[in-house]
Amino acid sequence: MTAFKVSVKKETCIGCSVCAQICPTDVFEIKMVKDGEYFRLVSEVVREEACIGCMACVENCPTDSIRVEKAEAEVKA
Repeated sequence: MTAFKVSVKKETCIGCSVCAQICPTDVFEIKMVKDGEYFRLVSEVVREEACIGCMACVENCPTDSIRVEKAEAEVKA
C-alpha cells in the first residue's frame, strides 16, 4: 500500500510539466490526451507508490491541480 494518495485534476491541468520536473521520485509523466476534438498535454500520476509526501508538486503547480494526501491506514482484524 502506498503512503500517499496523489491526484491531478485533469480539467485544470495545463501540462506545464513543473510537477514532473520538480518531483524527486518521478511520480508524474506528461502525456498527450484527447480533449473533445483537440489534443492537449496533461500530467498523469504514473508512480504513486514512489511519492514521499514532500509536497513540492502541490506547492509549485501554477493551477493548483495536484493533491497529495496521506493514504488511509489498512485496518487489521
